[in-house]
Amino acid sequence: MTVWRRPYSLDLTTSGSMVVAGLAVGFVVLIVFGIRSGSFLEREAVVLGVWNVGVLAVAVRRAMLGVWVSPVGVRSRSLLRTTTVPWASVVEIRSGTASIAGLDMGRDAIVIERTDGEPVQTPIQSGAIVRPFRLELTRLVTWPEHYDEILATLRECHRNARPPEQRAPVSPAPDPVRADRPDPPEQIRRPAPSAAQRRDLHALTRQYERGVLTDGEYAAALARLRGDE
Repeated sequence: MTVWRRPYSLDLTTSGSMVVAGLAVGFVVLIVFGIRSGSFLEREAVVLGVWNVGVLAVAVRRAMLGVWVSPVGVRSRSLLRTTTVPWASVVEIRSGTASIAGLDMGRDAIVIERTDGEPVQTPIQSGAIVRPFRLELTRLVTWPEHYDEILATLRECHRNARPPEQRAPVSPAPDPVRADRPDPPEQIRRPAPSAAQRRDLHALTRQYERGVLTDGEYAAALARLRGDE
């Protein structure tokens, strides 16, 4: 029996907003019906029961959204569709542009490139701002840092699923704060970047990885952020 697992964790904001909203609406409907009629009629009980069953079904499916892995392949589960790709057909797992019906949503989404069909856009997306209890019914929008962690984990699963002779050596991404320069002596070591600098460096690196910046533009912007210019 093939066991599928989600190799990453989801925070409460990402995974629980739909369930909380559905339960809240159910309680509101219950209160409104009770105040309006003074009693709980059979017809209203049936309506509320159907509503709760629908909310429960959607919430269960919503909780299964994401990317799952097993020894045989990788599986993308959206609200209405499940796509399974064998590891042998996976070219790479990368970050791409999120879209719905061909419309650019202005976000990054994890994409599975395959040899035997169209790329699979997973429901995992990066959001610059994720507000508490924000309804994202068909997508999992999470923080950029968490998004990058999920992407790195899925890439590692893909690498480990390959035969040993096909595995590429692990090459961690260079630290943009200290790229292309040796470690300075201990007495002149640079102070750690601030939170604002880390956000700017993260945004700059993401633009460079997406091809928005050339090598020269990236190096110049990186030097400005480090204070070399």
